[in-house]
Amino acid sequence: MQTTVLRGHLVPEWQGEEGWKTAPVERAAHGRVAFWPQDREGLAAALAAGQLAPVEQVSDLNRLFAPDPTVVVRMAAYLEGLGLSVDPPRSGGLYLDFSGTLGQITAAFRCTFAERTLDGRTVRINREDPEVPAWAAPHVAAVMGLETRSTAHAMHRYPSPRATPANGGQGFFPQDLATAYAFPAGEAGAGETIALLEFSNGFSVADLQQFWTQHGVPVRQVAFVSVDGTPNDGGIHAVDMECTLDVEWAGAMAPAAQLVVYEATAGSSDAGFALSMLRALDAVATDAQHRPTVASISYGAAEDRFAPSALQAWNVAAMRLAARGITVLAASGDAGAYGIRGPGRLVPHVDVPAAVPHILAVGGTTLTLTPTDQRQAETGWTDTNNNGASGGGVSEVFPLPSWQDAARVPVNPSGLPGRGVPDVALVADPDTGYSVVFQGQPTVVGGTSASSPVWAALIARLNQERVRQGKARLGFANPALYALGGTPAFHPILVGNNSMPGVVGYQCGPGWNAVTGWGSPDGATLASRLG
Repeated sequence: MQTTVLRGHLVPEWQGEEGWKTAPVERAAHGRVAFWPQDREGLAAALAAGQLAPVEQVSDLNRLFAPDPTVVVRMAAYLEGLGLSVDPPRSGGLYLDFSGTLGQITAAFRCTFAERTLDGRTVRINREDPEVPAWAAPHVAAVMGLETRSTAHAMHRYPSPRATPANGGQGFFPQDLATAYAFPAGEAGAGETIALLEFSNGFSVADLQQFWTQHGVPVRQVAFVSVDGTPNDGGIHAVDMECTLDVEWAGAMAPAAQLVVYEATAGSSDAGFALSMLRALDAVATDAQHRPTVASISYGAAEDRFAPSALQAWNVAAMRLAARGITVLAASGDAGAYGIRGPGRLVPHVDVPAAVPHILAVGGTTLTLTPTDQRQAETGWTDTNNNGASGGGVSEVFPLPSWQDAARVPVNPSGLPGRGVPDVALVADPDTGYSVVFQGQPTVVGGTSASSPVWAALIARLNQERVRQGKARLGFANPALYALGGTPAFHPILVGNNSMPGVVGYQCGPGWNAVTGWGSPDGATLASRLG
């Protein structure tokens, strides 16, 4: 049978790492074939133009994004014929999950595998791009799960030793930011549901109750959805700070909204983060019980730490959420223009999933308030205390989207046009910090992990007003927000940069910039102009 190589499934840096050895062919593994929707270009154009009405039923969503059904059936038979176990197609045939041994996967996709121990776990990579039958190649976006090396970081940081956090060392309180950013009065997110995508995290109900009670926020139940069997660990581990931060602040800034945590593994011996993210996005899109209207992601890593094919599959998944009328936001990162945590090439890197075009990327600022919580000064979060900076840059995977045509996005490090990040911003500097309660104790933390759920809460409040007026929710908000770029709906951030040691980043300035996007929000003006 004639086969075709599917490019974009390798991360060059991983291939050169030391310590790899041939993976045993009997090793059990599983993966997913992600297909292209039949009309992906038409769907993208309709979303960008605001011409796609929110899809209410999951069955209709699956039909809208369906791939060629004959190819899906034929691919399932092909994989089963080579000994793999294949599950029934998911999401209208968009995803085909398979499992078997690495030997069987090699026979199916003609790529070999290597493994090594990393941070106490066994990870693997594929040594070659996969091959699929020539008749399937035009329809396959990615083969996921070939590697389990991918991982991601929570985008939060703690204050540096020289820091002077707000409120006498306690960090900002919810009412501080509601006033500073003029969150719409009267709208508290009623009727909205905020999804918080978490990875290997959990939360303590007691922590949430203590924080919300302290700040006069109604205490309500938080729903928990395990995407892949990963449990809520009760907030007992250090990594649980991320989930705690997200839930406490999203809930405080949209006190009438419902909250749902979607939990998935951040990457284990049998599932890399790339596949976990795809599953989590699909879980939100197809959840007919909770029906989220806004989703926030506070995890990510540099774009070149993921196979480009996986990122394309993420974008299709994000398009599905957009078609459902769900606004998806992601933290732009805390390593400035470098993007990478740890060693890597000393060139600018944009973070993902923030760079995914159908996601709203949220950058970070440093904010100073007057005694009455009015904005006194706001600059781009800059690496002044060796404690991070606002993630931002230009993608080398995704081209410049149409709604960024007038934003004057610079070229990417390869000299080509690309999707610019971030789109918007909000205070993130850990040295001023956010107040949280974690494991029963008051703590201060910051990062774009905080600015993303706060922006998500603002979107929920804007949605409430739109629904009250009989209008559709914002859904894919990027085009609408870019149409307001440079207006009083945003506070322009004119000072600061996101350079990191060894990497010259980008400068703040008038208009859109790759540190803070269009700037921080004036919530009341946004409500009136989007209304």
